[in-house]
Amino acid sequence: MEKEKQGFKYKFQIMLNNPDHLTRRNEPVITKLNFSGLEVHKDGLELYDNNDQKVPFQIIDPVFEGDYIQEASIVYVVSMDQLVVSYWLYANDKPLLPQAEYVGIRKLEPVQADGFRRLDTGHYILELCSGTADGTSYGKWGIRYFEAKEEKKNLIKDYSNAIGGFYGPFFTPKNGLINPPEHTKVECVAEEEGPIYCRYRMNGTVPDGLDENLKGKKFSITWEFFHNSPWFRRKYDVDDFSTTVDGIPVVNKITVGDEFESGKGDRVFTSFASYGGTYYREGDLYANILSAGVHRLLEHADEHASDNLKKYKESIGDDINKVSWDFFWRLFCVQEGILDADEIRAHISEIIPESHRQVHLSERNEQVLYDKFVDVNGAPEQTIFPMSANKTAELNEQTGYAMVWYTSEVVSRYQIVQRNDSGWVNWGTNGENEHPELPTGSTIYSAYGKFDDWEKQADAMEKNIDSKQGLVQILTSGE
Repeated sequence: MEKEKQGFKYKFQIMLNNPDHLTRRNEPVITKLNFSGLEVHKDGLELYDNNDQKVPFQIIDPVFEGDYIQEASIVYVVSMDQLVVSYWLYANDKPLLPQAEYVGIRKLEPVQADGFRRLDTGHYILELCSGTADGTSYGKWGIRYFEAKEEKKNLIKDYSNAIGGFYGPFFTPKNGLINPPEHTKVECVAEEEGPIYCRYRMNGTVPDGLDENLKGKKFSITWEFFHNSPWFRRKYDVDDFSTTVDGIPVVNKITVGDEFESGKGDRVFTSFASYGGTYYREGDLYANILSAGVHRLLEHADEHASDNLKKYKESIGDDINKVSWDFFWRLFCVQEGILDADEIRAHISEIIPESHRQVHLSERNEQVLYDKFVDVNGAPEQTIFPMSANKTAELNEQTGYAMVWYTSEVVSRYQIVQRNDSGWVNWGTNGENEHPELPTGSTIYSAYGKFDDWEKQADAMEKNIDSKQGLVQILTSGE
């Protein structure tokens, strides 16, 4: 081959295997490399595909001995239809001649005061925020701006919510706080930033509430973004914990919430689907119980009520169902000071038994429905609780766009909300009564775009292209 006449010293086969013979489009691949015992210069690598075309790549997590790489991984983006192909990595013991810099992921100027990174990935424009801890949905950490460049539409109107926050069991009334995204700032660390791949870590501490079992817990979330790919990934690591929610044990399970805002009278998504069809229960009786309790409390609030309670009443207006769900939780947050700890416990003593009876001991528990695509806004409380899935999607039937999720662990129940009244849409890994269902340590793949078949996109996320470094060939100069 012509490249072998350019003086490269080594040639490595990179074997790509395509499980289930899926059609792959702009799929990120990370290949682990080991060059121990060889002289591979850090600036002496070139990657070529099976058509002999140069492939942009990025070296990550390298282990060096001087200027020579001992171990590393390379990240690149692949499109393929074949079951098996080979790429070729050429390496030298000295730097290659300077080449034009590859323009891939671009860092933009953050818009929000707490904006940590604003990225143009080629497929997305998004902004990662560290949070303001002011107790509002506008101050959550996570992705607070999210736009597919082709669609030119931000899915989080006015930066008023976030993708990626995790919640339960840290925001049930029993714990006495809203949730980590609203009352915590995270430390954002850039671990890898390059033209093909960016990796960030968000480190934080869950604010203490009333539950002794949940105090002092720390968490770390790793985010990964790829150039020109609809895929992004995150992994949730949380300190071990054990407690109960609604009288049911919870051990190392959390609720992850991806929340979208589009304004009253509008919805980012119009239906929900689980892989192969959706089994679900509909209606959120717990929301009704909380809402009724809030209305009773406010109805009897008088001039002797605390200033914080008066401000809370003014903030929600006449109908709490027309404001963000977060307003329910604010009432029970010790850090907000609307109710004191004893008042919160008194409400808990009513809410927990009632919610358990209505949700788990009523005929609703046996009313499991089935549909291919579910009109969530048409369900009672604009809420459904899908059962046992790890590949799900929320779709907009007018625009053709969909958000697809694959979780590395099966989630026993989800909470899906698509509320036209407020424009709030939620994908949450919890069941009824805020019972968390995603094991800590799980990885979530997400992709947003127009997909011919969202289930095949989910299949690809479940079974990534498998890549391995093959045997090395030592080349002779001028071969």
